[in-house]
Amino acid sequence: MPLLKGLTGWGRDVLRTLFPATCVVCQRRLTGGETYICATCMMQLPYTRFKGARGNVVERLFWGKVPVVRANAWLHYKSHSAYKLPILSVKYFRNPRLGLYLGEQMAYDVAGTDFFEGVDAIVPVPLHRKRIKHRGYNQSERLAAGISRVTGIPVWTDVAVRQVNTTTQTALTHSERRENVSGIFALAAPERVQGCHLLLVDDVVTTGATLLSLARALCRADGVRVSIMACAMAGRHMMRADDYVNWHRDDEDTPPYHSATVIKDPS
Repeated sequence: MPLLKGLTGWGRDVLRTLFPATCVVCQRRLTGGETYICATCMMQLPYTRFKGARGNVVERLFWGKVPVVRANAWLHYKSHSAYKLPILSVKYFRNPRLGLYLGEQMAYDVAGTDFFEGVDAIVPVPLHRKRIKHRGYNQSERLAAGISRVTGIPVWTDVAVRQVNTTTQTALTHSERRENVSGIFALAAPERVQGCHLLLVDDVVTTGATLLSLARALCRADGVRVSIMACAMAGRHMMRADDYVNWHRDDEDTPPYHSATVIKDPS
């Protein structure tokens, strides 16, 4: 909160007493040690529990299309639930610090796994300059900054640009989503990303169309591999992580982790 910057310690205490912080989900007053989301709501968040498991539904969205290494979504996005409020607060209600916090939680979600192994840089999905001017920041950049804070992996925001200011995807069908974002990104630094393993970050993944368009732009540079990380997953992809792991073990046609057959982008 900018107002707090010029205040002394006692001034901040007075302001916090007059305007106590509340949980972004249930709106109850936060107690000591709680940040943005109260302990009760944190326990009840709709976690995917994928933990970056091989063959999970997010990863499968990109099989056969780009050289995807790993993928993960931290939460299920439920449009008729209060648990969507943290994401909406970052995206539409000018709460960039909450975005940083959510990014940290995304990183902690896969702690103890090899999810970040070999990742050279984090690339947040770019926003068009008009959208940034209106919103004040790129919410995916805030998530990426939170992930970087936990992992130490650098964030690259200048290796791709969004050339087209697309309409919102919310009401579009799967095919309309693909058409809406086809070719909207341009590779800005091919020499820099050449041979790199890049972690692409977005707030919500539904069909994967936006992330796929970005991945295809980046993969125009030689030797680029991508991993995917979203704060939440929406749509009809909801299955427990264990089901995906068990399904994967029984599927002999599953492409290897690092070497999915890539279909060239006709554009």
